[in-house]
Order: sequence, then C-alpha cells, then structure tokens
Amino acid sequence: MRILVVWVIAGAPGTLTTTNMWYYSSTKYFDYAPIAYTGKLARGGNGFYPGVSRRDSLDDALFGIARIQFENTTPFWCTEFVSDTAVPGAIRRAAYASLMLGNQLACAWTWQTMPAGEEQFLQGLVDWDGQPNRKYGEYQAIAAEFRKIEPYGFPYRPHAEVALAFSFPSQIASSGFSAAHEDQVRTVFSYLNKHNVESQVVDPALSKLPHKLVILPGYLVMDEASADKIRAYVQRGGTVVMTGDSAVLNESGQAFATTHPGRLSDVFGIRVGGFEQSDLMNELSHVGTKGRQLRVKYGQLELTCESPHFDLIEPKGAEVLGRIIGLDRDYPLVTSHRYGAGTAIYVGVPATEALLEPVIGELLGRLGIATGPAVPVGVMARQIDARHLLYLNLDGTAKRVDLKGPSRSLLHDQEYRDGFVLAPFEPDFIELP
Repeated sequence: MRILVVWVIAGAPGTLTTTNMWYYSSTKYFDYAPIAYTGKLARGGNGFYPGVSRRDSLDDALFGIARIQFENTTPFWCTEFVSDTAVPGAIRRAAYASLMLGNQLACAWTWQTMPAGEEQFLQGLVDWDGQPNRKYGEYQAIAAEFRKIEPYGFPYRPHAEVALAFSFPSQIASSGFSAAHEDQVRTVFSYLNKHNVESQVVDPALSKLPHKLVILPGYLVMDEASADKIRAYVQRGGTVVMTGDSAVLNESGQAFATTHPGRLSDVFGIRVGGFEQSDLMNELSHVGTKGRQLRVKYGQLELTCESPHFDLIEPKGAEVLGRIIGLDRDYPLVTSHRYGAGTAIYVGVPATEALLEPVIGELLGRLGIATGPAVPVGVMARQIDARHLLYLNLDGTAKRVDLKGPSRSLLHDQEYRDGFVLAPFEPDFIELP
C-alpha cells in the first residue's frame, strides 16, 4: 500500500488515493491509527458487507467505516459493496445507511461473477455468461436516486461531538477477554447510532479531542501519551466515561503496580481493586439474579444488566451514582468525580446498553450533544443541512415521522403535510420550506 501511494503522489499529482483498509482482520491486525492521522490517503476505504437480509443489523458494517475514518474530514469510499445473493432491497437499504456515515462511493464487488478463483461462487451484478441479473437493476435504481439527491448536501460530512477511544494495544491485549476492547467500542457505537447520535473513533494520543464527550470503552492499555491527553481534556472542562477492563496495563503489557485505573486514579477519584465474577456472586443473590445478571440501582432507577464480572470500586472523592444491589452488600458500580473543570465517570463493568442508556443518555442532554432528528425507534436519520433530512426505516413495519407544516420528498417527488409514513426498509429524503 505504501509503495502504491508514494508512486501515485509522485507520478500522478492530485490523484485521489485509497485502499481496502481492513486492518482489523482477526488474523492480520495492525495499528492503523498513525496512518489515518497522517492525512496522506485522500479517501478512507473498505469493503462494506452488512449481510444479505433486509433484517440484518447494519451496525458492524457502519462501525467498519467509523473505525477506518477516524477523524478524517474527507468523504469515505466503500471500494467494495455487497453484491451477493441479497434479498431485493437489502443492498439499497445498506447504501442509504452508508450515506449517513459520510460514504461517497458504493462500488459493487463484484461486477461479473468470476469463472474461477476462490470467489467464483460469490455472485456479482452480471452472471457468468455476461447477462445482468436483478441486482444490476437494484444498483441502477440506487444510482438514479443518488443522482437525484446528490446536489442537496452530499457527500454528507458527519459532525461528531462524541469520541470513542480506540487503542490497538488494548485490542491485542484483550483479544481473549469475554468483552474485547473492539467489542466494547462497537457496543457504544451501536447504542449511539440507534439514537442517531454521531460519534467518531479516535486515538486519544493522536487526537486534539475537540469533542463534548470522550468514551473509553475497555481501554485496557493506558499508555502515558493517552493518559496525559485524557487528564488535560478533563482538567480543561471535558467529560469522560470509562468502562470496565480499562487502564489495567501499561505499555509493556504489565499490570500497573500503582492504584488503578492506572495513571488516572486521581482523575476518576477512585481505587479499582480486583473484580468479582457475577455468576459466582449470584450464589448470594436475594433478588433473583442468576448467571451474569446484576441488579443495579442508578439514582431512582432500578435495572438489570449482564456482565461476566464487576470491578471492586472504592470511592476516593468520587460520588457514587449507581450500585449493584441484592448481593451480600451493595457494591459501587458507577461513580462521578470532578477534576479541574471537568468530570470523569467510571462504570465498573464492560460496556452494556442497559447501563449506557441512563449514563450516556443523561450526559447527552446535559452536555447539549446533538441527537439527530426526532424519529420513532428503528429509524435512522440525519440532518444533512438546514433544509434537508435523510431518513431510513431499518424495520419491517411502517413508521410515522412527524414534521410540523409542509415538506417535500425529493426522492419520491411528493408533497407532505405534518409528516409522512416510512414504508418498511424504505428511505426518504425530505426538503423543508
């Protein structure tokens, strides 16, 4: 890849450069962040394979864009886009979702089904004999629709106010964990995306952290550069949330022999000791929790989450916001600590949506983080610019979207009054007066 980029820059100045940046293959993982932050590749690119059913979750594929794009402000290119035996409409649904992550290119892989090689049974848009099939028609429809909406703010440039900290050493060191680092980051990304909150994968050591909220999901290896950035960010007024399995190891892969979370215990105002296994501790439960279940009291709310283990947290100045209840005693689980002008929140289990909902949900409002257009559950939406909104129904049931006054569908050339109905799995692109 490096040789190709150097040749293109020298031999064809101004040529856009990209590649299929699948750096996170489980068998070939490498630290891509330093390359992403150089800005030398004109377009981040990847293979976009969300599945072939309209009901498949798009989260993994969308997360694939985010973890390659990092903080690049250029459009993204899906240099490979699913063309296999997808249910009619599945490719179109995925294409519209990719637009909301800043994608500019949906290049089918593959064009013609190959006569030989390891992918000779991976179906393309043209069959072995050169005849187009129904997916060719679906790509035609996507191209025609994209051409229609392109003048109105595309390619879309996301405006993330939430940062998701990602660390190559943490992923490698946690690969055998029940909740590996990347799995925790993906969990937070999926939660935010479900609520139409834009987020951005960052490397704290390389980022300027201009965000309103920084989340550190399972940031196992806390190197000195990252710790210094996080400390300074909180001190000047930022808010961070760190989840379990974080700041346990130093750069050498050794557990900190100092108070945990390593290098940041004073910032979070806690001491994290060892951990307890949930299934074993539930032998003591008097509220009916079993296996990995934990009963948590968070403010006035009681909820049940699941985790393989929970940290033993001792507040050292931090306020306890949430506790595990119903065991031999109550255990602090969620803490908040003022440090400088900012706030450091610790959640003593790996990222789980049941706890993200109250903890992150409250922060979104308090920090004034944009949450996207108001939509029913199951609808993905973005405000493309002041007058244009893109919607996508991810579900198999129709959804009513309420808008005050008149609006117009540029996709369907139709006038609406006080909202419209999104058919199952269908997009719409709306222009306001």
